[in-house]
Amino acid sequence: MGGWLSYRLGDFVPFTTEVYMRLIERVNEAFWPLQGLTIALGLAALLLALRGYRRLSLVLLALIWIGCAVIFHFGYYGELNWAASWFGWAFIVEALLLLIVAALSADSRPGRPLGRLRIIVAAALAAIGTIAYPFVAVVAGSGWTNAEIIGLHPDPTAIATLGVLLLARRGAILACLITIPAAACLLGTLTLIPLDIAWAPLPVAAVIACLLTLTLDAVVRRRGAAG
Repeated sequence: MGGWLSYRLGDFVPFTTEVYMRLIERVNEAFWPLQGLTIALGLAALLLALRGYRRLSLVLLALIWIGCAVIFHFGYYGELNWAASWFGWAFIVEALLLLIVAALSADSRPGRPLGRLRIIVAAALAAIGTIAYPFVAVVAGSGWTNAEIIGLHPDPTAIATLGVLLLARRGAILACLITIPAAACLLGTLTLIPLDIAWAPLPVAAVIACLLTLTLDAVVRRRGAAG
């Protein structure tokens, strides 16, 4: 036990900040201008979920997750981390789950409309992952070459997915679908913290916002049912 306590979080991250940021830059350089397409897919998934076309929004999310698995985890991250292929397969599993739910579900609107708070938080998370996250690196002084993009990098992909799923699903299915994105966000924060990257808290903050929203939404609905 004493041996494990001697480890720091940074001991489990086998690369430096410079190497990781260069990896992000290499992905952006290699796949330019695919960023425009992946951002468009993310925005389309959000808008479709808001309009009630939930099946199609899940299909678009699945395409985004497959792209991120192939490009980032299988294509580049494996050079830095031996576990990258495991992360990539987790992303593929999430994509398959999204496609299965899309195939087996319907686009009919739920009996009860979503609460305003849930809609606001969901749309905000999806917009942050899709539109705002690329600007984080710029604001932090890293420049556009280090901007993380939905569909190419895992953190914005997972954050945007949490938002869309809050709009598109409920109950046990939602709990199943958000597990991997939430885990990806947690892993993202745990990776960025020892690298001293300024936006390290953002992924886990998205998970907290998602869970708090679900909790508050459930409380409001119970009170409404009791009343």
